[in-house]
Amino acid sequence: MKQIIQKSLLILCLFLVARCALNPSSKKNLLSPLEERLLSMEERINGQSKEIASLHSVLRQIEKKAETVKEPLNLKGKPQSPTPTLGSLTSSDSEAQALKKLPTTKIKLEDNDNVPSVSPLMDDSETIADSSHEAMNDYYKGIQLFNEKKYEDAIDSFRIFVNENPHHVYADRAQFLISNIHFKNQDYGMVIVSTNSLQSKYPYSLKIPEAIYQRGVSFIEMNEIAQAKLTFTELMKNFPKDPMANAARKKWVELTKEPTTRIH
Repeated sequence: MKQIIQKSLLILCLFLVARCALNPSSKKNLLSPLEERLLSMEERINGQSKEIASLHSVLRQIEKKAETVKEPLNLKGKPQSPTPTLGSLTSSDSEAQALKKLPTTKIKLEDNDNVPSVSPLMDDSETIADSSHEAMNDYYKGIQLFNEKKYEDAIDSFRIFVNENPHHVYADRAQFLISNIHFKNQDYGMVIVSTNSLQSKYPYSLKIPEAIYQRGVSFIEMNEIAQAKLTFTELMKNFPKDPMANAARKKWVELTKEPTTRIH
């Protein structure tokens, strides 16, 4: 009985195998679920790859924007090299050589005009004449007003120039012109004040001998004979070769001969 059952099962198995071999659609039905799973996984992988590629593209754009913002920040932290203003300058030129190559503006001096000397105690950077119209405007305006005999307005212009440009090489001349206007106006007290200011601020000015002489004459006009003699003595002692020293000597001699007489 047992053998009969085994034979029956064997025959049934052979029958089923033969049927499957003869019916290919059954094989297809057995493989299709696996293929569907593989296709689904492949689609998901492809989708994820596209997302990763998109993310990489976004990251590259962000990096480019970050570099664009970073460059100006780096420039702010670095000292900027000076830009040459002349085509003749080379990269090997030092700053001092470059300044020497720059064009300079020359000032045409007026008749009988002297450029005042400058105290060596001052810093060189504070004694360079700036002949630009902005710096010289008040000085030229004062000269014009002086020539038009508008003396009070001229004094105002010269004072503005001196106050705004105290170390300009024309500052002492402007200060002298202030005292000179007072002298013309016979305002002798102001002559003494302004000439003292000139001498204290600009002790190396070429205008000092003439200013001291005007101060001496002002003392005479104020009947301060002793002060006048001391002033003329100072002029002769400190500036013996200056033409004003001869004029001071004549005044001193006249004052000595007639000490109580006012000399005009």
